Amino acid sequence: MGDPETLRLLVEELERHLAILRSGDPKEASRSLHALKGAASMAGEADLASHLGLVDTKLREDDPDARADAIEIVRHAAMRLRAGDPAVKASWPEPPAHLFAADPGALPHHLHAEYMSELSDRLARIDEALRLADPLEAARLLYRHVHTMKGAAGAVGDEPMAWFCHGLEERLRGSDTTADAAWVAVAEIAEWRGTLGGFVDDPENALLTLRGSAARSRKRNTSVRPTGRPDEDEDATIRVARASVDVLFDQLVSFDVLREKVASRGERSAEKGQRLRRARADLADALRLIGPPRPWGAPAAALGKIERTGAALTAIADDLDGAAHEMKGAAQLLRDATQESKRHLAAMRQTPIRGLFGRVSLALETEARRAAKRVEVRIQGGDELIDRRLAEALGEPVLQLARNALAHGIETPRARAAAGKREVALVSLAAKRVGGRLHVSISDDGAGVNLDVVRQRAVDEGILPEAVARAADANTLLTVLFLPNFSTRPAADLLAGRGIGLDIALASVQRLAGTIRLSSVHGEGLVAHIEVPMEAGIACVLWVTCSGVELALLADAVRRVARVGDVPGAVPPIPLCTCLDGRPPRGSRLALELELGEGDGRSSVHVGVDEVSRTEEVLLRPLTALVASLGPYAGVVARGDGTLRLVIDTFRLGPQVRAMAAG
Repeated sequence: MGDPETLRLLVEELERHLAILRSGDPKEASRSLHALKGAASMAGEADLASHLGLVDTKLREDDPDARADAIEIVRHAAMRLRAGDPAVKASWPEPPAHLFAADPGALPHHLHAEYMSELSDRLARIDEALRLADPLEAARLLYRHVHTMKGAAGAVGDEPMAWFCHGLEERLRGSDTTADAAWVAVAEIAEWRGTLGGFVDDPENALLTLRGSAARSRKRNTSVRPTGRPDEDEDATIRVARASVDVLFDQLVSFDVLREKVASRGERSAEKGQRLRRARADLADALRLIGPPRPWGAPAAALGKIERTGAALTAIADDLDGAAHEMKGAAQLLRDATQESKRHLAAMRQTPIRGLFGRVSLALETEARRAAKRVEVRIQGGDELIDRRLAEALGEPVLQLARNALAHGIETPRARAAAGKREVALVSLAAKRVGGRLHVSISDDGAGVNLDVVRQRAVDEGILPEAVARAADANTLLTVLFLPNFSTRPAADLLAGRGIGLDIALASVQRLAGTIRLSSVHGEGLVAHIEVPMEAGIACVLWVTCSGVELALLADAVRRVARVGDVPGAVPPIPLCTCLDGRPPRGSRLALELELGEGDGRSSVHVGVDEVSRTEEVLLRPLTALVASLGPYAGVVARGDGTLRLVIDTFRLGPQVRAMAAG
């Protein structure tokens, strides 16, 4: 409860405005509700203010029941306050019904990025406070940060967050008086830390979770065993540190290597069993040639020993076959159990990509003001759930690509007006899940890329021979932009010109087993497409053999496998090994059609291989800088027998194939 004098004045205001509400004038009723909402907030009655704000919205939307609801809320609030009770019956942490009608995602666009950034910063500070050894200092800082989050939520109209922070604030109030009280309060905030983060990432789900927890709590309170102990809650929620989840996930990933070793050992056992059976067959042939024992021939003892040896070989082969079968089954069970555990742990680490986009949006708008440019950032697919570590890893490349759009593509307001465009440039951040991959696009409506300038600069700097540059298509020239130290800017400034932006972004994405593609129309803008596996480091690959070398390609990009003679076109596909290391081409038996997915056309190229074996889900490990510079590689796979295999990045391979075909 707040100050008694303030509450007395609030009661007088409620009773005065109750008469206005009963008069029936809609405009006056809306003014009354707005005034009462402010008075309730000043008196510390946040729940009442929230109720009044919601019914005011319903009134302005011409809801026929709104005025009657407003009268009931105001009348009951005045009665409860006169009786010395809170204006609204406390139900925290069970959310009141009106919060489910609120839309926390519908925040003003110009406030959304800054608001999400503030919440993320305060959550980080709360985590720091929870780790303090001094409970009094921890309680003091927690109260400050929760109060700030509550104020920020109220300012932008995020009612669920404001309501939840108000409940936390009440539990922290007065906790800095004694160490014991502080310990109790800090422990309770630690218990609710996960839920608080949920209101940032997914407020709707956080509300539903709280409502379900409250329902289960009521069920436990009314269901008592004969021993007097409440029923165990099978769906109880526990708080687990994110670092612990990460450790468990990393250990599960290491189990994949163990599974490969078990599977590899099983295959070798099966092969040894086959060799022993062939040896047993050879002994049987030898016995047949020797024939039965004769006085002048082989003694019966020797023949019997050979037969016993053959039987022993058969028994060992049977044991090896059985062991191989068991190891194959164990590897499959291990794979299934590991994948299931990964799915559960991955769900615990998921977060909407909205938070990443919000930080990028805020940074971009800030840098635009410094550069005397005007931008509007639009977000699509912000509710797409991704792994938290993947979100953190994508932060740098997405920001680099957005900065690249601002520095190279977006014009000044005057230049845009002269070109017939809106003075405010549009930058779009979009995310979409397609199968097991995440597609992120960063697009702008700026000047786009002048391919003639790129072509000439590539020739001037010795990157491409003049003949190759003339024959190069748009996709090949756009790939040149990713080369280190290459820039279309004649001079460097704070944002661009050093040639160290796109190559860093590409390297970051490649470490995630992903790729970046560019598409552009000069004068209309540029789109950067990022594609990464949803689960960082895990990729599905297709194993192929070319010139005796086993390689893997990202399976998502393989559209079709066909015999070389069945591929249309007079020129046969260029062998994969020729594309990689320039070795002389020789005839290939099979052709792979690789989908590059550039823009809306989903273009493709063909490469030749000798054999295609199988698809497999593998752990993709990052490459060293030296190996990454040698070719279009996405990563390396460690096999169960200790050998390493390179994985081809088909999107980087495509431009090379085109250039070689054109040459």
